[in-house]
Amino acid sequence: MNKHVLVIADIEDDVSFALEKAKDITPLISARLEIIKFIQCSHQSKLTITQQIEQAEKSLSAIISRVFSGRDLNGSSDIMSQVVNSDKLTDWVVKYCQQKTVDLVVKTRHRTESLFHTPTDWQLVRQLPCPMLIASHTKWKTQANILLALDLSTNESKHQQLNALVLSWGKRWSSIKHSQLHAVYSIPIAKPLLELEVVDKNEVELKKSPKAKQKMDELLTRLEMSEVASHITAGPPERNIPHLASKLHGDLVIMGSIGRKGVSGYILGNTAEKVLHNLRTDCLIVKLAHN
Repeated sequence: MNKHVLVIADIEDDVSFALEKAKDITPLISARLEIIKFIQCSHQSKLTITQQIEQAEKSLSAIISRVFSGRDLNGSSDIMSQVVNSDKLTDWVVKYCQQKTVDLVVKTRHRTESLFHTPTDWQLVRQLPCPMLIASHTKWKTQANILLALDLSTNESKHQQLNALVLSWGKRWSSIKHSQLHAVYSIPIAKPLLELEVVDKNEVELKKSPKAKQKMDELLTRLEMSEVASHITAGPPERNIPHLASKLHGDLVIMGSIGRKGVSGYILGNTAEKVLHNLRTDCLIVKLAHN
């Protein structure tokens, strides 16, 4: 059965990076695409609401035809599209994904430097019940490096399941795209301790990396992924993971998220969100299925 991929078609200068990435991943998971374009109709316009929607539909259809050129889109059952008149993108997408069986959401990333403003991307990370690919503005290379961010700090079942899920997505991606997989674990050090120079990062890494390396090797062997290159570092993952992704010229970072909601989410944040803020590459965020 084909996977259901929901693509949020953010159009910038007649280009949709989300659509371009969705086109590339379709063969990875035998997906049928549902492409959504959000608009905010104006009552001040000379056009009626219906006419504004029709105009947006025509524009979206032209872009889809160009991106997916060579494919017969007339009556195609694996590509659908619609225009939604709403300024509540997050609410609409989350509700839709809760009501339908959506396997993946693809969206172009939007950055903000404001500490107190929560971007739509972060809201979706917290609330979506399914994985989300946040697409950057760079194209994938033919043979890309993919970085798999693991959490080996605890033996809790939920974290172990997330690690396995991250690795399984990486394995699936690599088998189709022939990408080189790299797994990374950042030994946690409290940020204030580093800033106040209470602890030495290199000493922590030297002392704790052998045990962490053994733990990662055991995990990779158990999942029959011993060929994956492993990287152990120390310090805040929101710094180390983007730095390694840049160093490897990676096209994609895959990581798990246990989204925080409510006040704790806004104050404490989430490791995936913090990493995402510093990344300049694509990011696939996966979550465990809700029971």
